[in-house]
Order: sequence, then structure tokens, then C-alpha cells
Amino acid sequence: MKKIFLTFCFISAALIPSIAQDKKAEREAAALAAFETALVTVETKDFVIIVDNYEASEGIFETNTDVANFLSYEKEFVFLQGMILTGNSNTNKLTVSDYNQATDKKGNVKISMQVKGFFITAKIEMTLKKTAGSVADVIITPTKGTVKRFSGEVVPRSESKYFKRPGEI
Repeated sequence: MKKIFLTFCFISAALIPSIAQDKKAEREAAALAAFETALVTVETKDFVIIVDNYEASEGIFETNTDVANFLSYEKEFVFLQGMILTGNSNTNKLTVSDYNQATDKKGNVKISMQVKGFFITAKIEMTLKKTAGSVADVIITPTKGTVKRFSGEVVPRSESKYFKRPGEI
């Protein structure tokens, strides 16, 4: 009986690392699939990023719960809305220029663009990390004001649950 029990223990001990490796491989495969879906969505230039985490005062990151704080790219315009991103309560319609997309050696995608609107002129940088799935890190560097940093999931505009206020500026 002891031999059977010891044999069972040795077999179990040998299988546990392989099961953990399988789960890790499954998570990595799911993250890669989400990354590729997000990349295709970004390339269509018809997506929304609702702010999930944002940099508040003194470099502290906080969680956002308001679906009215977002960045959307709608064919040829970028829309920024919410005090977190813009410092105003308007829906800011921005014209895009100098759109660049580059992939680094690790497969991460970096997008930069210049945007200009009535209240806002800024550089927007987005980073899609291959290991982060469909989450993008965004940095908005305005010509006037403070730099805004946030992250959120890239979602096709038709599938997003964002709240866009009427009356664009």
C-alpha cells in the first residue's frame, strides 16, 4: 500500500509543473490573441479606449469608473472627453496629422500622432504591449497644460459602452 501511495505522490509531483506550464501557455496564447485583435482594431481607426487607470496628482494611479472619460478614433478624427483627459467638460473633436505606427523587436506596437482642435493641440502616444493583451498605455502631451497618462482596453467603437456627450467642439 505504501508503494502505491509513494508512486502516486511521485507521479503527482512530476505532473504539477507541467499543468502549471500548460496554464501559463494558455494565458500567454489568450493575451497574444487579444493583442492581435486590438492591433487590427487600431488599424481600422475606428476604436474607443475608455480610461481604466489614470495618473492623478503626484504620480499616483487611480481607477476610473466613468464611461464618459475616453479617447475614440473615428476614421479621420480623434475625440477626447472627460476632465481626466482634457481638463474641460467638452467633447473635443481633434484633427489628426503625422500618424506613425512602428513595431519594436519584441513585437510591441507604438503609435504616435499629432492632434489639433479648438481647445487642444497635443501629441498622443499609444503603446500596445504584446504581453498585455488588448490594453493600451496612452500618453497625451498637450502644448499647454500637463501631461496625461492612462491605460484602457482597445475596443471597436461599435462594441464599446462609452458615453459621448452631444455637441462637439
